[in-house]
Amino acid sequence: MSRAALLCLVLAGCQASTPTPGARVDAIFGGAPAPGDDAVFFVDDDAGTCSATLIAPRTLLLAAHCVQDGVPMVAHNRPRSDGGDGGVYAIVKRQTWAQAIDAGAADLALLLLDRPPPVAPRPWTWWGPAPAIGSKVRHVGYGRSEVGPPGERRAVVTDVTGATEARAYGMVLLTGNLGQGLCFGDSGGPALAEADGGERVVAVHSFITTECGAGVSNSVLLYPYRRFIEHWLAANEPPQCARDGRCVEGCAPEDPDCRCGLDGVCRADCPPGDDLDCAGACSVDGVCSPRADCPADADCVPDGEFCLGPTQCAGRVCVNDAQNPSRYCSQACDAQRPCPETMTCDAARSVCQLRQLPLAAEGDSCASALVKCATGLACTDVGGDKRCYRTCTSQAQCLAGTRCQFQRVGTCVPAPVRLDAGTAWEGPVAPTGCSSAPLAAAFVAALLVGTRRRRRR
Repeated sequence: MSRAALLCLVLAGCQASTPTPGARVDAIFGGAPAPGDDAVFFVDDDAGTCSATLIAPRTLLLAAHCVQDGVPMVAHNRPRSDGGDGGVYAIVKRQTWAQAIDAGAADLALLLLDRPPPVAPRPWTWWGPAPAIGSKVRHVGYGRSEVGPPGERRAVVTDVTGATEARAYGMVLLTGNLGQGLCFGDSGGPALAEADGGERVVAVHSFITTECGAGVSNSVLLYPYRRFIEHWLAANEPPQCARDGRCVEGCAPEDPDCRCGLDGVCRADCPPGDDLDCAGACSVDGVCSPRADCPADADCVPDGEFCLGPTQCAGRVCVNDAQNPSRYCSQACDAQRPCPETMTCDAARSVCQLRQLPLAAEGDSCASALVKCATGLACTDVGGDKRCYRTCTSQAQCLAGTRCQFQRVGTCVPAPVRLDAGTAWEGPVAPTGCSSAPLAAAFVAALLVGTRRRRRR
């Protein structure tokens, strides 16, 4: 085998453009078929296709941009849309967040099936905060993959990379890794995370801000919009063991509505801020109340910890800085209002910011939590040695003797290629004829991940 041919096989950036007939090709973003996730449904109308999750006997939860007034809709939970077991269900009622709530924006909707399917609904989270950065979520949907168009139920596990407020979509969870994420047709599907010993729906797939597979997926969080879901369930479903404002005895685990539901009594033994009979300012509603009104509001994020927006912070400040790109809760500061010990006052903005750490240069150790890599560098673990290496999105950005290693962040790491004989070769790492970039440049515009077809006339 020639040296160039060998490098085409071992370098991460070199890959065949056309799969060999009969070869295994994973779903786009590294997913796999998910035939057992029968609570995830395929939703079809005359304009396009989306995914949805059964969260009650007849209720599907999905994205609002998948729902159009006056357009007939059907749903099924077959592993593939082109056949297999599973009935087809008509949609007899629908409601979007905008139709139910005359305030703000959230890309959420609910559908009512004509009859209960013979599958167990998925539990959902009504409490915050958002899953921690670096934690895992599992995405399920019928979207487009490398092996074909939308229509096969597939799943993929990705990292949480943050959360933010999107003006037209609501509070969204950011997830994905290079080569893993959502695509067109996945809109409305669930982002699942472990909680209370099992998986729960924490968010609903909404849109992508890059091309498919580039690792930037956005899903609308549920807990800030729990009242929308609870009110629907109370109006359209029988009492359940899940949160719906009605107590069902004998549930295992206990129905949260039995002890902390609407019974006219504010109970001290309920989780902080979760008793619906307690003062409205202290309820779990996605808004942090001032400390003077509610010292233990469960919606409040401590100063210095990740926040979505200022309404999650007692000081009403959600800020970032040069060393901390993810926003965190803070407070205003001046001579009369000093900052906490872990912060200093940024006089230019009159807000407290986390204390800035010494900057490490390219190649310097970053094993200590008391240093930060300089701009354009990222702390990377190579064989147990943590050092600052320059970031990259393709091999072209790396110097000779290094290669672009793709983890959560791509970095140029020392990586001589070893040939079959075991000797180290220190020549160019991207010879002529090999593709050095594993993905194309990201699109700038945000794209909805629900596929939409031209409406039939």
